[in-house]
Amino acid sequence: MNRERRQDERIRFESRVSIMTKDGTVRAEADSRDISLMGIYLVPEKMLPLGSLCCLKISIQGASSSMDFTVHGKVCRVDEKGMGIAFLDMEKDTFVHIKNLIMLHAADGAPKKPPTFPCQEE
Repeated sequence: MNRERRQDERIRFESRVSIMTKDGTVRAEADSRDISLMGIYLVPEKMLPLGSLCCLKISIQGASSSMDFTVHGKVCRVDEKGMGIAFLDMEKDTFVHIKNLIMLHAADGAPKKPPTFPCQEE
């Protein structure tokens, strides 16, 4: 039985993501599949080993504008299709953008109260 362990709201999110390992040795591009306040699932050109620290540049494209934001993460899951990246750190503005994106696109229109993320603390 495949039990869902995640408790945070996530949405389908298709975007282009640039990946760079913390030590700068690996650079790759990926397509995202879904995103939450705690992480993102990527289908990369090049897989990173489980536990790898990385920096992600995520692009959001709108009809008339685009926005890029950067988050630091860690590969927490690898499967045959892609990898899950847990967010470790991000700017407060980035957190707010992701939170708003999820709230606007949540299936039931009323996502659960998001968990507190370290960058929210003042």
